[in-house]
Amino acid sequence: MKISTTIMTLFLLLCLTITSSKQTLANETEQLRTKLTISPEFCITSDKQLTCELMVQLSWESEQLRSICILSDYEHMAKWCSESAEVNSLNLNISTTEDIQFVMIDKATHETLAKVKLEVTPTVEAKVRRRYRNPWSLF
Repeated sequence: MKISTTIMTLFLLLCLTITSSKQTLANETEQLRTKLTISPEFCITSDKQLTCELMVQLSWESEQLRSICILSDYEHMAKWCSESAEVNSLNLNISTTEDIQFVMIDKATHETLAKVKLEVTPTVEAKVRRRYRNPWSLF
């Protein structure tokens, strides 16, 4: 009796694992078919101005027409949702000193479809080379 219960439990666990694996694979396949891009991808700050101030364009492509929302960790951007499924881009004025992550989700299911990142890179001052030996040293 205990052996059959153990076998039944293992069988149920195997079925649950296979089902969840199929769902995960389906979600990953959907994410591969949905593409979110940002232009420009990088912002390089100067020594004088440490803040990136630029206009970025988020564009997306998907095999299925669907309404989407864009979420971001950018503090000045609230959740943005498209009015119709035909909308496929968004322009934003950005002023930041840090990287910004954008996430595209399905408006109806709240499923994550794609992610993209705006990278902020500060310029580095050229370092002055210092001579390690004394001018009078032979070695």
